[in-house]
Amino acid sequence: MEYKNALQKDEIYYYPNESFNTIIIRLNFLADNDNNKAPIYDLLCDFIERSNQQYQVDDEIEEKRQNAYNLRLNFNSNYFGNQKIVSLFVNMVAPNVIHDDYSKEAFEFIRDIVKKPDFTNQEMLDLIKREYLSEVRLNLSKHSNYVYCMYNRMVLPDENREFDDAYDIDYITKMIQSVTLEDLERIYHEIMNHFYNGLVFGNISEEQFHSFTDCISLTPKKQDTYYYRNISSVEGDIEIEKDMKQSNIYVTYDMERLSYSQLLILHYILNSSFVGLCFKILREKYGLVYHAQANISYFDDKLYIQAEVDKNKKEKFLHALDEIICDLNNPKLLEEYVARAKEEYFMNDYTFDENANQIVNSINAYLLGCQEHLDKNEIDNEIRNLNSDDLLQKVKTLKRKNVFMVRGVNDESV
Repeated sequence: MEYKNALQKDEIYYYPNESFNTIIIRLNFLADNDNNKAPIYDLLCDFIERSNQQYQVDDEIEEKRQNAYNLRLNFNSNYFGNQKIVSLFVNMVAPNVIHDDYSKEAFEFIRDIVKKPDFTNQEMLDLIKREYLSEVRLNLSKHSNYVYCMYNRMVLPDENREFDDAYDIDYITKMIQSVTLEDLERIYHEIMNHFYNGLVFGNISEEQFHSFTDCISLTPKKQDTYYYRNISSVEGDIEIEKDMKQSNIYVTYDMERLSYSQLLILHYILNSSFVGLCFKILREKYGLVYHAQANISYFDDKLYIQAEVDKNKKEKFLHALDEIICDLNNPKLLEEYVARAKEEYFMNDYTFDENANQIVNSINAYLLGCQEHLDKNEIDNEIRNLNSDDLLQKVKTLKRKNVFMVRGVNDESV
């Protein structure tokens, strides 16, 4: 099907596909990027789902959802690069499949949840606060979360980044406890006044699509979004100690911006089972780790490699990383790696069927403007034509900026 020429109304795009038995809806709202509001948006998303003027108790919302053939609906808030976005996700059985035209009632339920939160429900707000803070404290017990949060705080300081639960627990507790119903209502109206776009995908007729857009009645606010950000990472080494068994290391590299297809291929080269330089050199050749992961940040032009490693083998680990970077800068080796990465990419493709959620995620990312291509055929064609010489020019810009290590006090050798 042709995704680019989709019918649209009020920036909501219509993508019919009769091969699925569901309808998936995404609605995107631009949010304030103020880092201080990040946890409050999480509260608001939960509150909208669970407190409503039309349904007096939480159980009534659940009953209504079940009566709509287990319609699934949830709000969440995420950063795409430097832009905070609040999104509504809906997954419902297609009326065309079950021969039961319940779509009008289902659309009205979605509208009520979106447009009629009950900002007088103090009891629900208190409950959500307790649950949220309990989740924050639970994250503190997970050492991997702690390490990641501290890496972000100490290595990639960014005023737009969400709060670090591992570090700011006291501050977050005070802030969450101070949030009022008036605060939630004010922020709710801010995002409702900044509806950006959305999509309706699946086994749905054009008449039903128009019925939904008429029912939800959202007015888009045109606004440019820019996701890329220039975060200066600190120079040199940072080490902290933590009372835990494992030691963790993050090594950060700056690099020139990659295209989406170049990013995919480099990810395969570093992480896959077929090429996988991280595993082959760090694990198989030097026996330094059980597992290492290379992550390429699409929006801030950085590569970081993370692993659990014996705190006494830090220098050996860094030497092995230098070997990986050296191999990537070898034109003959890189040409071989690119060919093998392409082979694995398409081998996986033949044994992997896209489901509705994956298609919708891709379309949604394109509509938000944070992905270059709309459908997988375009990505596949670009990967087929990817030149190792072009990737080599990007790889040559890799520059190690820092080494961050959390040394476990009770470290056990890997």
